[in-house]
Amino acid sequence: MNPLLLTVYKCPFPKKRIGNPMGDGGYIISDIPDVQYSIFISAGIAGDITFEEDLCKYYQMKCIAFDGTPCCTIKSTDSVEIVAKNIGVTNDSMNTDLKDLIQQHENIFIKMDIEGGELPWVRCLTDEQLNRFSQIVMEFHFPFSDEDKVVFEKLNKNHVLVHFHGNNCPAGVIRFKGIIIPNVFECTYIHKKFVNFNTLELNDEVIPGKLDRSNIGGIDIHIDYPPFVYKK
Repeated sequence: MNPLLLTVYKCPFPKKRIGNPMGDGGYIISDIPDVQYSIFISAGIAGDITFEEDLCKYYQMKCIAFDGTPCCTIKSTDSVEIVAKNIGVTNDSMNTDLKDLIQQHENIFIKMDIEGGELPWVRCLTDEQLNRFSQIVMEFHFPFSDEDKVVFEKLNKNHVLVHFHGNNCPAGVIRFKGIIIPNVFECTYIHKKFVNFNTLELNDEVIPGKLDRSNIGGIDIHIDYPPFVYKK
């Protein structure tokens, strides 16, 4: 995996923390002005839907949330419909690749935290399907194999990485081609249609940023070097 595929850019819009104000369950989004998402898909919720509930309230929309694991203890609410299926590369009574749902929408917000399942799922999507996502909030787990490089190449075709945060869980970090990278990390991507490349700048905000919180408490993973942070 080429670390430059994780180059972080300065978000052209204000960032906003949604969900749990402290620890896991809260994520950073790009607050794109006047955006209207056609659907909000959440994948992996376990026992916390603070992000889903808060985002639904903020954008006045509803969410379809997928989680078929035993640790999913949440029931459907007025704004969040729970579907007891896991995200994968097949479709059956317990799994879905989301492709049928994706084909019905053009302006999708997705949040995904499925413990490594995000990698084969992104690989199974076409560029046209990925192009339908306006904002992607995704946690990646050990994405360092040769085949995982394709995941970030596909995402970078139509999207820009505008937020990065390392998960300080016991997974730790890896030194990859001389660059220290968290083994588990959260990313926020926005579609290139929202970006003016004449004014887009590389990120110069030290990680963790002012909106970030450590996932499990304690000391967060400090990052102040490229391709995540470019000092002026």
